[in-house]
Amino acid sequence: MNKSAIYHRSQDNWCFPIANDRMELRIRTGLDTIRVTCEFGDQHEGEPVDLKWTWKSRTIEMKRSGLTEYHQYWTCVVKPPHRRMKYHFLISAANETIVFGETGILSLKDIPDNFNYFFFPYMHHKELYHAPKWVADTIWYQIFPDRFTKAGNEKEFKPWHNGPVRNADHYGGNLKGIILKLDYLKELGINGIYLTPIFASPSTHKYDTEDYFRIDPDFGTEEDLINLVKEAHVRGIKVMLDAVFNHVGAKFKPWLDVSTHADSPYRDWFYLKDVDQYETFAFEKNMPKLNTEHPDVIDYFCNVGAYWIEKADIDGWRLDVANEISHTFWREFRKRVRNVKPDVYVLGEVWHDAMPWLQGDQFDAVMNYPYTKILLELIAHKKISLREFRFGIDEIRNHYPTIVQANQFNLFDSHDTMRLTTLLKNDRSKVKGALAFLFVSPGSPCIYYGTEIALQGGNDPDCRRLMQWSPDPKENEMYSFIQSWIKLRKDHPALANAGSWEWIDGELIAFKRSDANETLSFFFNPTDKPVTIMIPEGTCLFGKEKSLLCPNEIMLMKQVGK
Repeated sequence: MNKSAIYHRSQDNWCFPIANDRMELRIRTGLDTIRVTCEFGDQHEGEPVDLKWTWKSRTIEMKRSGLTEYHQYWTCVVKPPHRRMKYHFLISAANETIVFGETGILSLKDIPDNFNYFFFPYMHHKELYHAPKWVADTIWYQIFPDRFTKAGNEKEFKPWHNGPVRNADHYGGNLKGIILKLDYLKELGINGIYLTPIFASPSTHKYDTEDYFRIDPDFGTEEDLINLVKEAHVRGIKVMLDAVFNHVGAKFKPWLDVSTHADSPYRDWFYLKDVDQYETFAFEKNMPKLNTEHPDVIDYFCNVGAYWIEKADIDGWRLDVANEISHTFWREFRKRVRNVKPDVYVLGEVWHDAMPWLQGDQFDAVMNYPYTKILLELIAHKKISLREFRFGIDEIRNHYPTIVQANQFNLFDSHDTMRLTTLLKNDRSKVKGALAFLFVSPGSPCIYYGTEIALQGGNDPDCRRLMQWSPDPKENEMYSFIQSWIKLRKDHPALANAGSWEWIDGELIAFKRSDANETLSFFFNPTDKPVTIMIPEGTCLFGKEKSLLCPNEIMLMKQVGK
């Protein structure tokens, strides 16, 4: 048995409370493992014998939840009898069974009765992970306000056009314009809007904020935001704003005070050596970095978070450069905004391992770039094989608890990345395959404005092109395609977060999503040749009912009998 591959700890994604009385356990083993059983129980449930505690153990066979090049993952859900429990694992290969506890690996006959050998978690109800229930059913639409649409704005801006843009150019998109397009978004199937920053700033992107308590005049007024949220809510659409708390703009008043007064009371708000030497976002001198461990900084920006919930009834905060901000700040921020609105969504921008932020005391989710990046490495960059793709997806699916995966913010492109259509060289069939994969994956999917018309755009700033309203986007095949997949996801809960995941063997991206009511199978052919599949008659929900799947073709079918 490959004992060196075995890993578990009673924390993080390996041992995670998913309800007041249930815990999800995971363990990693080598490829030679054929069975894993978890034995668990309360350490004080039995009667003491010879001054030693005995226990009434229970066993549960674990299900394999992932396969990678070197490892397997196994999972189960257990119900500790009294919130506390001790447990260990029985791991079997072809010719050997061992036991694995906190102090290591032993043979079956050597299981000790000492307290230290077993894993010992305890469930504290107030430390449970709780995300808003509405998030898992939300389809997001990200808007870069200056470039979406404008209405009632008499100020002179650059002419609206179709083509490349510069970050320095202002085009006049505003909140009133977004209000006018809410019915359009609802018809598409959108029920969540994510707006990049809208607070006062000299730039078009607004990530260099100068006043967090004022809507940028180019975008409108506080009243416009209030009306936008109110009208969105009437249509069943949530609204999430973007917050930049890692750094500020050069015209932020406390920074201006620091820049002009050697004895400024705000000096400790920043990482300042002298007037010309200070930490920044990246190396942008006009974006001085905040000291987010300072109590006054924490209080000020938590007030920002609470203010816009109270004032405009927003539903979520997307948090920029979240991994460079102190955990102390985020713990307090979560408390403050949840005190105002218990079901507000707290989303962090963390591009890498985000488990430290997803323990239930900071974020509900992060922007899940790694998940969709795996698919792009297969179909866009051709860096990996189909086998490696499956390994990568399984690695990510096991990296976070199931309950967290259901709330992850899944996306292919944004204001920070090349647009999906451009990345895939305007190959509509590949774009459709990628988007379909997004809509049948666990998590909360997001599309970037203009994806429904296959809007082009390279890396920043080209990814921030102007939305085109003529011809009518509803006449575009991409609009109809996205609309149909959003409807499929809503009509079949097994495709969303209620469904389990099981790979289907073959030369395709193919897997089953199942719940108590139905099983649906998804097929996407990322190869350059047709692939044969078996399709029972009358089961096809999307695609052409045939046994040969052409390159980049998609099919969704419902299993007969469910």
